Amino acid sequence: MSYNTEKLSPRARTFAQKIVALEYAKKQMAKPDLLASLSPEDIHREITRDIKGLKARLDTFQKQVDKAYYGPGGNPDDLKPVLESTTLWDYPKQSYGATKKGNSKFQGVTPAFIIYNMLHRYTAPGDLVLDPMCGSGTTIDVCLEEDRDVIGFDLSPTRDDITQNDARSIPLCDNSVDMAFIDSPYGDNVNYSDNPDDIGKISAEDDDFYEALGKVANELHRVLKPGKAVGWLIGDQWVKRKFTPVGFYIYQMMEDAGFVPIDLICIARRNQSSNTGVWHYRAVKHNFYLRGFKHLIIMRKPYEGEVVDNTEVNRPAWQKYK
Repeated sequence: MSYNTEKLSPRARTFAQKIVALEYAKKQMAKPDLLASLSPEDIHREITRDIKGLKARLDTFQKQVDKAYYGPGGNPDDLKPVLESTTLWDYPKQSYGATKKGNSKFQGVTPAFIIYNMLHRYTAPGDLVLDPMCGSGTTIDVCLEEDRDVIGFDLSPTRDDITQNDARSIPLCDNSVDMAFIDSPYGDNVNYSDNPDDIGKISAEDDDFYEALGKVANELHRVLKPGKAVGWLIGDQWVKRKFTPVGFYIYQMMEDAGFVPIDLICIARRNQSSNTGVWHYRAVKHNFYLRGFKHLIIMRKPYEGEVVDNTEVNRPAWQKYK
């Protein structure tokens, strides 16, 4: 099994490091001259015993994590996640349950727990959910399991139940969707596809990036029913010693599109390529910070007759951006 020891104590992470070291030692034993003066059979037996003991202790830690996230039974194959009660969401893995949600190997895959929480907070069975940048289909898989209707679009579909479409022009009627979720590019840091129209090919330091996503926000506002929610997952950027608060810009962009804020959630980042000892060492040595979280911006379309004035002329100076 795989272990999510970063969620646990430093002692648990030490166990994992010992396992890696011992398994490496077993591989080294295959070199004939390395252990010429020792008994390979005895060393192999001792290392195998140590690995089994450490893995047993890690299994215990993993069961504690599963119990915390899946309830008293602690079995992710047949229990649902708990509903979050705070604005800090930290998940031990990308998916849950007996069936996979999305593709965990997809670049920028969305944690299925986020979709689950959004559905149970802001929709009811039979409601229509939209994901205009569906990626590997996590939103579709969670919606189908939770008895929600769902439409998934993507500029470069990865599977048959995702329809090819540019999120800047959504082919749905006005006021027709009960909830929307979008996990958009954070800039040009990830190569999502070879399509030249991919917004993920535009730098987050470029105004064109926010202009493109602004069109997506306007479309989401148009297709959502009054009072219904949208969740926008977005990360900030630190590239070449320059920080770009992408999440803040997207927040303001959504207000400019006419949305009303509901809340702002902090999503802990896991399994990104920079989450290694080397990168943590570099961050401390060179005095910068690795991205430890993403923003989940939750807003709603105003109710019928609700007056919302988010125009820049009426916005306090500290709220203005770009």
